[in-house]
Amino acid sequence: MTAMKANPKTVVLYLGMIGFIVLSFAAISSYGTTNLRAPQAIDGRYILAGPLVDRCFAEPPLLVVGQSGSYLGADIVPADAKKNLLTRALKGNGLLHGQIDGGRMRLEGKAALGTCKAPQTLALEGAVTDGLLQGEIRLAGQASSLTGQRKSE
Repeated sequence: MTAMKANPKTVVLYLGMIGFIVLSFAAISSYGTTNLRAPQAIDGRYILAGPLVDRCFAEPPLLVVGQSGSYLGADIVPADAKKNLLTRALKGNGLLHGQIDGGRMRLEGKAALGTCKAPQTLALEGAVTDGLLQGEIRLAGQASSLTGQRKSE
């Protein structure tokens, strides 16, 4: 039986391809570890307070936020809301949608809040620090400050 001889050009080609793949993987991994960061986790329930919110609810409502990466789904529901309402928002199917960017969340949508039955355009913008939400809510063209305290699950 005769031994096969490797063509030197083929060996160089394969070694070059393997080297290129190793260098590409190293460069991409280095970029990912230095430049890609997960956004702050803000999902959960927040007890809201503020003039516009208090106008539509007898007792402080909950802002229920579901999060998938930087994308948010949320609902503002009564404090005694049934489990299916809470689950809907946590799964990202809430009436408000938005993103978290640079530590600030922005949510928009149409919602009927508490005793304010007619669906109204609603926008919420704020930041969460140590379980405290501070921001602004715009409801049917009116703006006001808003605070929220994270509720223990």
